[in-house]
Amino acid sequence: MEPRVSKRERKLHLSYDLPHRIHSAQLYPIPSPNASTIVICAHDRGLSLLWRGGKRRRKRSQTNGRAQDHDIIIIDDDEPQLQDSLEDEEDELDPDCPYPPIISSVSIDFGAEVLHLAVPSLPSILKKSHALNNHGAVAISCSDGSQRLITFNLLPPTSAEAYANDVLARQILLNLSGVPCTGLAAKIATSPESLGGAKFLLVAASSDMLRTYRFAIFNDLTNISQDAETSALSLLHEVKSVAFHPSSTSTLLLLSDTSGAVRICDPFTPATSENQEAGVTEMHDPETTPKPPGPGKYLFAFTTPYTNSSSSSGGVPRARRKQVLAATWVLNGNAILALLEDGEWCIWNLAPTEQSSGNFSEPTLRGFLGTSTGPQTKSSSRLAPMTPNTRKTKSENFFAGPAPESSGVSAAAPQGGLSVVSSSLRANLPDESVILWYNGEIYSISSLQTFWQRSTNRGGGGGGLYAPGLTQIKEVDMGGERVTSVSQFAPTAASSGVGTMNTQRDLLISTEHRFIVLQSLRATTPTKGLFQAAGKSGEVDRDQRMLDFGQLDLGGIDRVLDGMANGEGRTRRVGFAR
Repeated sequence: MEPRVSKRERKLHLSYDLPHRIHSAQLYPIPSPNASTIVICAHDRGLSLLWRGGKRRRKRSQTNGRAQDHDIIIIDDDEPQLQDSLEDEEDELDPDCPYPPIISSVSIDFGAEVLHLAVPSLPSILKKSHALNNHGAVAISCSDGSQRLITFNLLPPTSAEAYANDVLARQILLNLSGVPCTGLAAKIATSPESLGGAKFLLVAASSDMLRTYRFAIFNDLTNISQDAETSALSLLHEVKSVAFHPSSTSTLLLLSDTSGAVRICDPFTPATSENQEAGVTEMHDPETTPKPPGPGKYLFAFTTPYTNSSSSSGGVPRARRKQVLAATWVLNGNAILALLEDGEWCIWNLAPTEQSSGNFSEPTLRGFLGTSTGPQTKSSSRLAPMTPNTRKTKSENFFAGPAPESSGVSAAAPQGGLSVVSSSLRANLPDESVILWYNGEIYSISSLQTFWQRSTNRGGGGGGLYAPGLTQIKEVDMGGERVTSVSQFAPTAASSGVGTMNTQRDLLISTEHRFIVLQSLRATTPTKGLFQAAGKSGEVDRDQRMLDFGQLDLGGIDRVLDGMANGEGRTRRVGFAR
């Protein structure tokens, strides 16, 4: 599979055409044992798995005089067997366009369209173990109303047909009621005591019911219990999106529905239980958080602002709450980020501070994406622009409210989504990289921790002079198609270092009939090397440490910039890695 390649400044734009209508494309969080990144595409003909980069599988090999089947389960302890099944080297990359090739692909036909794809979040303690390094698991929902749990070998196959048949034979089929699924989420959770209590959690929402499944995991994902603990929770409104809490032990769930509410609930806790999740206070509002009659418990609901909805018959506009396109947990589960139908975004703080407003249900931050359409309103966000030089343009684009709708704009229903992934630790604080997409526009927050601190503290407690903000990604050519999903690649070893916290990750963007990889071209000389190329070694090391912790003063920034200007390589501006 060869892409159409274009090069713009320091980025590669790779466009892969597929003969399917893509509903979602996601990256599996664990790489294959051969170092490939696995791309999973849900489309109108089923599911496709693609292996990007890494060592290729050998066609055949001989063990004790017999041909060996490489699609059998590979055990981590049997390292020689794994190495014998792979080529000695990865494919050589073109130095002008160094992008990894698609070395293998498999298409799996489930006899129905795959409409939703849920890649489970994995606890960091499991990522470092050998329990899940050989096989992966994802949840899907199909157009026939079924949900399925799919397990697959992380190694690329030698026979695509045999691989697909093996996946179909091991699938776990759920919910044959025929009711379409409107939201799907998956998670691998652990007990605080040991890895032995790991369970695969799956929730599927329909028009009036939230169904939950809890599977026991034994040894690795090749041995998942076929019998799940199941329960059902009645819903007052149709769910638009679902998301699990990022904590490895929490079963809290975030639901957004058609009433314009974002609700926190625990579907796995009995309604009579008095146990509460740490850090969350149970606050029931009779109008928004009714207690369910069976298992499960609602904790709180946040409601969106009102908007005027025009009548199709030309009557008086009717006030209603804005619809939520997507909602997810951020700031390590201490806040909620939501994207609304008119391009407005809101962040609710679940851990109020002295700087927060007294109203818990009001968003702490809110704003509008650049060219979103809707009523002209002024945002209440106190978010500072990314740099002093761009203060005026950023304020006009991001914080002055949505622009009036121009003539000729399509009246199609708005679409949007969120992608949040954990980032590197900064000053011992967990950070996150966030992508917001709304119709044909994509925006990035490379360091949410800095974004949050600078926005909520007038003193600018977020660190360096040029803190990262909300920036639009304009390098993506969608070819006139709508975005269906956005996923973020893990940072590469070449990108680690000083500029990591301010560097936009590589992106996987799916549109209706193609997926696009937006890849940054890495500098041949590491940024840290540029910083250390000038000045006295002791002084440079001290400036480097202060910069890492976001505490470098103006004098230190001047020394770093002078050193970069006198050293080898292109001069860079502190705080940016482009």
